[in-house]
Amino acid sequence: MRIPTSGSRLSLGAWLLRGLGTYLLLESGPFLVLGLALRKTAAELAGPYLACAAPAAILMPLVWWLRQREGQGAFPERLARGWGVSVALFGVAMVVAVMYSCVKLHLMNPTDALGGLVVSVLLSAPISYFTLYHMVITRLSSRAAAKGDGTRPK
Repeated sequence: MRIPTSGSRLSLGAWLLRGLGTYLLLESGPFLVLGLALRKTAAELAGPYLACAAPAAILMPLVWWLRQREGQGAFPERLARGWGVSVALFGVAMVVAVMYSCVKLHLMNPTDALGGLVVSVLLSAPISYFTLYHMVITRLSSRAAAKGDGTRPK
């Protein structure tokens, strides 16, 4: 069964309201459990919660824009680069948010967090970029091949 309103056809505001609202609601659960387990107040959890919510606010407009570009028939390599950069940016922002949250909640020593941050960013950014780049190229190539008649050009 096909959903009548595709998520990529919604306006940016409606798409963000629906997606970001759901994300923030689902993300509040682990912070409530963390607050109960560590006996932290809501004021102490506000900074780490907002730090972990910020990457989604960065990624969601980029995803909306890339889906719009895909619908307009943009070049596959340009779309793949866009997806790769978006996911690498999201990964780096999440690593920074988690490290900040760990330091803020006194779960990690700041010098250890800095070392872990450098290593995590140096490993995660290129891996996520190239993984998404190749996934998008493969997906768009297979979609283009499925639209054709299956014959090879002469």
